[in-house]
Amino acid sequence: MNAEAAGPLLTVNNVEVVYGVSLAVRGVSFEVPDHGVVALLGPNGAGKTSIIRAVSGLLSMHSGSIREGDIHFLGQSIRGLAADRIVARGVGQVPEGRLVFRQLSVEENLRVGATQRGTGGVNDAIDQIYDFFPVLRDRRRQKAGWLSGGEQQMVAVGRALMSNPKLLLLDEVSLGLAPKVVEMIFERLGDVRKELGTAMLLVEQNAKIALDFADYGYILENGKVALEGTADELKSNPAVQEAYLGAGGETHSYANQKHYRKKRRWAL
Repeated sequence: MNAEAAGPLLTVNNVEVVYGVSLAVRGVSFEVPDHGVVALLGPNGAGKTSIIRAVSGLLSMHSGSIREGDIHFLGQSIRGLAADRIVARGVGQVPEGRLVFRQLSVEENLRVGATQRGTGGVNDAIDQIYDFFPVLRDRRRQKAGWLSGGEQQMVAVGRALMSNPKLLLLDEVSLGLAPKVVEMIFERLGDVRKELGTAMLLVEQNAKIALDFADYGYILENGKVALEGTADELKSNPAVQEAYLGAGGETHSYANQKHYRKKRRWAL
């Protein structure tokens, strides 16, 4: 086994992200192991999406930049690389809001995702996506803009998988979807992990489903890591239960956590 294979798949080391003079991420460090799933949790504005943008090379599109720190993927720095070069190295992304090409068919959307893959194996890869999401096979000639929200999210996931990524970045997969649809999509993502070995970095508003799905989690507050632990440790932490899971296990929306903003709960 070589040195690259022995180390973490992704290492984010003391990264600071700025938008103009505004500091959004303040010295965040974490790792994603090969084949692992890591969740980033926290209230709105905590810096989660900024970290995803930093890893994917999309910060410049939002007038942001990495001021300090570094990001390594497969042992090599990807800080400052263009987004297409990061995809070519093995990082795929499912962006917040799905962002499918609405005027293209389902299958055309999937083929767009294969741009970095080359011509070899594209049809087999599409068949594999249809196996994960059988409804897309039935909808393959329909314009993506006419699909339901859940079906569009399946297209977005499938399109990201078409580049054959080693690491999949998932930004708010559950946003705006019915609970049964969210459950089904995460079941399929579990199949992807099991069958393809794809590692995942998950930003998710639904803390319960995120911690049920992930191996390890980090809770961000004001751009910093305030708490980390295995998914089981975080689920059993009383402060996490109160802030995110509720006394009865129901998930709280970050936007409604007024008590969270009034009182720091992670100085444990």
